[in-house]
Amino acid sequence: MIEDFRAETQMSSRGPLAVDYLVLAYLAATGMVALTSLSGMGLGIAALHAIAMGLIWWAASLPLPSHRLALFFRIFYPVALTPILYLELAPLNQVHVTGYFDAVVMEWEEALFGTQLATVFSDWYGRLWFSEMLHLGYFSYYLIVPGAAATAFLLKGPRALERASFTIALAFFICYLCFSVFPVAGPRYDFPKIAGEAADGPMFSVVHALLESGSSKGTAFPSSHVAATLSAWFATGRESKRVFWIMAPFAVSLTLGTVYGRFHYGIDAMVGLLVAIAAYLATPWLMRRLEGQRPSA
Repeated sequence: MIEDFRAETQMSSRGPLAVDYLVLAYLAATGMVALTSLSGMGLGIAALHAIAMGLIWWAASLPLPSHRLALFFRIFYPVALTPILYLELAPLNQVHVTGYFDAVVMEWEEALFGTQLATVFSDWYGRLWFSEMLHLGYFSYYLIVPGAAATAFLLKGPRALERASFTIALAFFICYLCFSVFPVAGPRYDFPKIAGEAADGPMFSVVHALLESGSSKGTAFPSSHVAATLSAWFATGRESKRVFWIMAPFAVSLTLGTVYGRFHYGIDAMVGLLVAIAAYLATPWLMRRLEGQRPSA
C-alpha cells in the first residue's frame, strides 16, 4: 500500500494539472456564453471568469503543496468550486434565453415514458419509509461526492484523486453548460409538492428546506445531482470495489429520489446517468491528452 501511494505521488512539481485545464475550458466556454449576450450581467460574469482564469493559471505555476491536506484541496478544488459556479447559473441561463424549456422536456417525458414520472412515482407508492429512504439517498449526494475523492486519495494517492476529481468535475461542467443554454426549471416549480404520509418524515423536510434555500432555477436538465453522484460512484469503483459496493445503495436511491421527490423529470435523471457514463469513460483519454501539455516530473 505504501509503495503504491508513493508511486502515485510522482507528479510534476510545477505546471497546470489536467483538472486545471478542465476548469479553464469551462470558465472560457461559459464566459463566452455570457460575453456574447452583450448585456451588463453577461459582461460582468465574463469579467469574473477572466479574473478567475488568471488566478488559476497563476496558482498552477506554483509548486504542488507538500502537506497532504493542502495537496488534497489543490487537486479537488474544481469540484469544490461547483457550488459557487452553480449560483451563477440562474442569471447566466437567462442572458440569451427568456424563460424555460419545461414544456419541451415534458413532451419528451411523455414520448419516452408515456406519463410524467415525477407525479406518478410518489402517487404510486406514498409510504413514509419509502419516501424517507429515497430522500435520504438524495441527501447522500453531499457525502458521496467528497467521499469518493477522499477515498481515492487515501487509498491510491494524488494521481487517483486527480482522476476522481476530473471525472466528477467533467460531469458537473457538462451539465452546467447545458443549463447555461437550455434552462429547464424542473417539476417542483410546476407540479404540487408531495402531500400525505410521504411528506411527514424528517428527511423530506431537510431535503426540501435545503432546496428552497439554495437552488438555482433552470438547472434541471440533465440532473447534475445524478451525473455528479454517479460519476463519483464510478470513479470510486475505479479505485476500490469494496467502497463502490458500500456506496451503491445510496447512489441508486439518490437517482430514484430525484424523480420521486419531484425535483427532476425522469428524463433528467436518465440523461444525468448518460453524462456520468460519458465522463467516466472520457476521463482517461482526456487526462492523457491534457497531461501532454504538462512538464514531466
